[in-house]
Amino acid sequence: MKCAKEIKAAAKVGGPNPEANPRLKAAIDRALQSNLSRDSIQRNITGANKDADNLHEVSYEGYGPNGLAIVIQALTDNEARTLSNVRGYFSKLHGELSKRGSVSMLFNKYGQFFIDKSKSDEDAILSATMDCKVIDIKTLDDVYELLVEPEDYFKAKQALEDAGIPIFASDVKLISETTVALGDEDVERLERFTDACEDDDDIQ
Repeated sequence: MKCAKEIKAAAKVGGPNPEANPRLKAAIDRALQSNLSRDSIQRNITGANKDADNLHEVSYEGYGPNGLAIVIQALTDNEARTLSNVRGYFSKLHGELSKRGSVSMLFNKYGQFFIDKSKSDEDAILSATMDCKVIDIKTLDDVYELLVEPEDYFKAKQALEDAGIPIFASDVKLISETTVALGDEDVERLERFTDACEDDDDIQ
């Protein structure tokens, strides 16, 4: 449902052609990763003008335990309902909503790729994406994390696929450069918070 909403909104704003509408192309990419069928994707694009009329994009920013920065993005046909739900989630987290812009400035938007270390190496990844604006490549436990400028997301994805480098997961995301430590109790609250957000049909 979340994927379908985003496809409808993207097609409504930027048109039904994904090659001329980067937001729609990204929404289709996420939908395919979530196993939405191509027939379902096309139906949502076709029905965008009718079904997306009442959808509004809203974002909420706030802080959780120990200054944890949180940005929530939503597509909703009832902003009062969504705001009420989000307030409730923050309350159970022992967090609070803040003014727009106070938290988002702590994040940068990047194209993010995770690549299995057993199936490639850093030199091959950098060689394949040499024509893309690469921000960083990090070695994590079992994967490489590649960050590129968001406008080069699809160019980098195509370059990796052409080079035969399998992508474990990818998306265009807001990513923070800093982290905070949480105690066990706060971690449990955060997990319940994220589960509640995931289960909320309005929250993307």
